[in-house]
Amino acid sequence: MKRPTLKKTVSLALACVLSLSLLAGCGSSGSGDNSDKTVMTIGISADLSSLDPHLQNDTASGYATRHIYSTLVLLDETTNEFVGDLAESWEAVDDVTYNFKLKEGVTFHNGDTLTSEDVKFSLERQKESAKVGHLVSMIESVEVVDDLNFVIHLNSPSNALISSLAHMGSAILDKTYTEELEASGKTLADAPMGTGQYTFKEWVPGASFELTKYDNYFDPERAAQNDGLIFKIIPEETSRTIALENGEIDVMLNVPANDADRIRESESLALDEFGSTRSEFLLFNVTKAPFDNVKVRQAMNYAINKDDVLTAMVNGAGKTTNEYFNSAAIGYEEVDGIYTYDPAKAKELLAEAGYGDGFTFTCYLAGDARNRAATVIQANLQEIGVTMNIEMMESATFYERTGKGEHQAAISGWIANAEPDNTYRPLFTSYSVGDGGNRSFYSNPEVDALVDDAAVNPDPAAVSADHKQILEILVNDAIWVPLNEWTGMVARQANLQGIGLSAIGMERFEGLHY
Repeated sequence: MKRPTLKKTVSLALACVLSLSLLAGCGSSGSGDNSDKTVMTIGISADLSSLDPHLQNDTASGYATRHIYSTLVLLDETTNEFVGDLAESWEAVDDVTYNFKLKEGVTFHNGDTLTSEDVKFSLERQKESAKVGHLVSMIESVEVVDDLNFVIHLNSPSNALISSLAHMGSAILDKTYTEELEASGKTLADAPMGTGQYTFKEWVPGASFELTKYDNYFDPERAAQNDGLIFKIIPEETSRTIALENGEIDVMLNVPANDADRIRESESLALDEFGSTRSEFLLFNVTKAPFDNVKVRQAMNYAINKDDVLTAMVNGAGKTTNEYFNSAAIGYEEVDGIYTYDPAKAKELLAEAGYGDGFTFTCYLAGDARNRAATVIQANLQEIGVTMNIEMMESATFYERTGKGEHQAAISGWIANAEPDNTYRPLFTSYSVGDGGNRSFYSNPEVDALVDDAAVNPDPAAVSADHKQILEILVNDAIWVPLNEWTGMVARQANLQGIGLSAIGMERFEGLHY
């Protein structure tokens, strides 16, 4: 199934980077003698939140789950087409009925054979998840025909079904294993087990998690080219860069923009730069004072100097934005922004809202870059009489506390994938408040209806009109201060090959080898 292409700048940049990744190292000796290294170490900034694919929807957890588990379909980012992963084939019988056939001989890591019963169990379990249930909300039921064939019945037509089945939240579990595990008092998060290229070995919270190559993986062309992956959690930016320089890690994700030149100039290291659909924003919990007042939220949009935030956050490696949807992603519609940096206008709106003397609030965040952004925002707000206290925490704690709505405000981010509904629905609808992704706790029936229509309407022009209207409403309601869009960057040892870069934040590591 062909998808609309990502914005051309992203696609071209990504294609170039993928080519460079495969050819890298031909004229470099790298950082020492690592040619016989078979277990790859990847430096990341944050710990995962869960190893249960139905209980997480964050980037760090995805690094583990998409290598342990498989989904029915995959997005091939080089062709921008959905291809079979566990599914051999599928077809739409009508608008609400899809026939699927599984590949034969796929085994879970414990040796169990994948069947349609596992698919039915997994999708039904996913529907109950507060974090990823929205992805399959269009599924009414799964009908098992036989071990390899099943039918997905929808409750309404959906433009998002196939894309949603490619999301790691739609990972397929072993029904018998999961039920027996949970009956024994354990959880899938304690002992994950799937059909992916790697088996789970160990997770040391706050330190690392490790995966081991699965020798009986069902697709020889995509089998792991290394013996294992170690994800080393290094929250401090400079420490990650030093670890790469010293050869302690082979790949560094979340590259500190301030260290980009240093990496570019190193003969033993390489920096891959590419288009990304990542956006960063200051969000408000609209159920809590003073941010339950739209004029206060609008004032915040006038009060912040986004150019200074971009410089502090990522040394200018990106662009400022007034948008609620990344401009490089499918589903973006240009909307005239009504906000500029105007402290006087911000003060005027605060006075109209009854906060002429200012107020004090606390902003939650995780990570060095967001802390730097918060420092700039704090200074900007001080100029209009508003005091922002900064509360830093580990990423898992951040997601837990903001998911429960404990915050007044938070600095967060999002990476849009190939299906617009997978951004609009979790971030902006009442169906997904809290853990589902809508950490603004925003509820607007008009937005809900527009998102629902865009997900099922067969007319592309009508879908675009829906998306544009949603974005216009969000700009006016000012539930965020959109801040910036980042340039994608991954750093590695120069003679390391085979990294699978991704404009949508779905990097893959089974191809890593020296």
